[in-house]
Amino acid sequence: MVKEQRTDTAKFIHRHMNVKKWLNYREQSYTKQELINLALDARDVFKENKEDNEDKDVINSKVLALATISPPVLVVGDIHGQYADLMRILNTCPNKPAEKKDERPAPNNKRGGFFNNRFVFLGDYVDRGSHSVECISLMFALKVHYPSQYVLLRGNHETRAINFAYGFREELQIKLGEADGHEVWEAFNETFAWMPLACLIGKKILCMHGGISQGMTLEDIKKIPLPLEDVGTNALAQDLLWADPTPDQTIASALQTPQWGKNLVRGLSCTFNPAAVTETVGRLQLKLIIRAHQMIPDGFKFAANHQLLTIFSAPRYMNETDNRGAIVRIQENGDFGIIVLKNTKGAGGKNPLNDELTRADDVPNESAKKKSDSAVNVMKLSSSKTKNSPKF
Repeated sequence: MVKEQRTDTAKFIHRHMNVKKWLNYREQSYTKQELINLALDARDVFKENKEDNEDKDVINSKVLALATISPPVLVVGDIHGQYADLMRILNTCPNKPAEKKDERPAPNNKRGGFFNNRFVFLGDYVDRGSHSVECISLMFALKVHYPSQYVLLRGNHETRAINFAYGFREELQIKLGEADGHEVWEAFNETFAWMPLACLIGKKILCMHGGISQGMTLEDIKKIPLPLEDVGTNALAQDLLWADPTPDQTIASALQTPQWGKNLVRGLSCTFNPAAVTETVGRLQLKLIIRAHQMIPDGFKFAANHQLLTIFSAPRYMNETDNRGAIVRIQENGDFGIIVLKNTKGAGGKNPLNDELTRADDVPNESAKKKSDSAVNVMKLSSSKTKNSPKF
């Protein structure tokens, strides 16, 4: 059983969803204790990710590093402290509500996208952007309030060494003071250590932040010991958070046999070629692998004959690049489409929520860019030669 909450999550969520609070990047104000309480509440919820047939009341039962969820679901890539863009994503309207009779009521009795949808976030909520605290705090509150509707995976920026260097700790100290900010930073990182590292959607789509690992199995992922303070102590965990596909136009990417190389760009973990993706998908009986971890100019990119999809959900990244963002909408029958987030300046643009749903099989090209914003198409997970999509 989850322990009694320390945080009034309904009020906390409503406070963050108020348009006036995020429209022009206005900052939230926090106390040290409310953020520590929120981190503790989220930690308790993450600890409940256990096998269905296990007694979750037993203290020593194992916490799993592999989360599971059923479609329909929205899959979201890197956020990186871009609060207004996170609001655009959370307000995305679903095809049909995902709520059940026993779900908790929406804060203030409002039923926005954040209530009706199920979400899988692929990590990297913090760093780079200027509103990391707002982003991760809201995500933790939503996870606590709607534990079965939100899967929050750990990204490489949810590690102590990285978010020390790239902005999260500094932002907390600016907003709370040096001593209090450091204490909250420690509390959040202790919670990050309990976050799952991968998610299986409908038994057919495997999601992670970074990439695949040589010879990995779903059981291997489940057995990664949590809490995991130092990701570098577990090779599989490191790959799930850090690995990248081999760059296009390289010899390895053209080879028909699985290739695993050193990741020279990151300085750790590995790279994997399309053949390695095909081998992993076939061996694990998957249809698709979805990852994040890399800025993609068009927001999404397919590889390995549409078996690997990289998404990046922070448009106009760091307010410097002209990239789009993207999220994936997976329907109950296995079809999916890609919602492309325009690179407006967050919510400050004229129509920040007017994003487009692109055909999933349109690898970015000039014709795709010219599509109407009202175009709504989806692609089946099965190959184009198969008439019926897989049933989840």
